[in-house]
Amino acid sequence: MREEVKVNWDWADSYLSEVEQILRENINLLVSIKVAPMEDDTQRATDMIIDIEGEGQVAVRLRRLKFRDFTIRSKAGGRTEIDKIRDGFARWYVYGWIENNMIDEWILVDLDQVRKENLLDNRRTINNKDGITGFISISIKELREKNCILSEKTRRLPNG
Repeated sequence: MREEVKVNWDWADSYLSEVEQILRENINLLVSIKVAPMEDDTQRATDMIIDIEGEGQVAVRLRRLKFRDFTIRSKAGGRTEIDKIRDGFARWYVYGWIENNMIDEWILVDLDQVRKENLLDNRRTINNKDGITGFISISIKELREKNCILSEKTRRLPNG
């Protein structure tokens, strides 16, 4: 089991440069640039103001395209991804699907909005084949309806 985790970890890490590119392409959703008020301009030598929209922590999950859903680990014998997200960790989530050795489809999820809409609560855990780990599933359609998706490159995933 441990070897399988390492193989999947290395596989996902091999796509991190593509994830970085997705974030760069969507930086306008995470950062705002505004003209400074006259007072700032005349008294503080400030012509422009750059604001980062919240904390900058990004969670990433990449999956093989045959699994076209949005899941979060909710069972593993200890603290899981869902526990950490509920605690407020990670502000955004890049969730992508791999096909032909590239991130073919992806969504950029606002986790603050997911928490605000209580989308992590009252969900059934789906047990994995190993019997140790499990996940909750949130449909892409529901994420869209609750305005949790900031940006996406999809072919309108099934369930959404």
